[in-house]
Amino acid sequence: MTELEKKLNKLEVYCHNLKSGLDQCNSKSPYRAGKGFDIHHHQQNSVMGCSDKVIEQLLVSVSEARSSVRLLSRSLTMQLRHMGVRVYERISVLLQPYDIKISFSKNPKSVLFYLEALLNKAFFEDFETVGFQKSSTNQILNPIDRCEANYASFNVLKELTWDEVLNKGTRHFSEEFSKFCDWKMNEIVAMLGWNRAWPEPLLQAFFGASKSVWLVHLLANSVHPGLPIFRVDKCVRFDSVYMEDMGGDRAKKLVPTMVRIMVAPGFYVYGNVVKCKVLCRYYNNNNINNVGDEKGLTLSP
Repeated sequence: MTELEKKLNKLEVYCHNLKSGLDQCNSKSPYRAGKGFDIHHHQQNSVMGCSDKVIEQLLVSVSEARSSVRLLSRSLTMQLRHMGVRVYERISVLLQPYDIKISFSKNPKSVLFYLEALLNKAFFEDFETVGFQKSSTNQILNPIDRCEANYASFNVLKELTWDEVLNKGTRHFSEEFSKFCDWKMNEIVAMLGWNRAWPEPLLQAFFGASKSVWLVHLLANSVHPGLPIFRVDKCVRFDSVYMEDMGGDRAKKLVPTMVRIMVAPGFYVYGNVVKCKVLCRYYNNNNINNVGDEKGLTLSP
């Protein structure tokens, strides 16, 4: 409980800093609409459904989604220890396109980051589409009504607990959310080549990650136009305006040069941005240093 309280305090500070930075950037942004869009002074004609409350909830939800996926990564890593070498080999194959080679025995911590990156890639795939479904169509054509429906669904599902899901199932509360959970479960199982039943603690961690990502999706579409996600690929030059280097604390004397792998996507919030999280390659004395292989990384809050 003490450790959980510390993490919650860190999360609260992190969200507060995100909100403060968003307010500061908004006041200076050259991309403000009309006379200058201010999150705290909603202009109904410029952005439908926008309010400071929705933006604040989005920032909190993005942070909670990242923490929940990281928790799922940790839970999976603990289970992988009992799965044998085949699953580890599967992860190694998935990381080959990023030119990443890690030692599971010498540096298990590094597995957390790379598995987290793979999980986020799976969870946020097709985030831009309606209900995470390619070629899907909107059931509610009026954008104002659609924003209100998404926000109403957010308010219902944010209170959903694991015990309620055990008793009634996700379908009882939301057909769309239930389908999303089924899709992502199948994707992750196929990705890892998992061939065993998931224990309840792992299922609970999966539910937490699925719920938090779905809530971000609902909030991003509770305004019109919706708030877009953005991703970065490997070998893209590091840009501190749009990216947060997760290895920065470990590599303070090194200069990040390019992205090695994206760990979590970012979001555009009108003229501002919620940075994506990345692991980088570093430049120091004419040498490129790869942080995250054998020496590993310190877990960021």
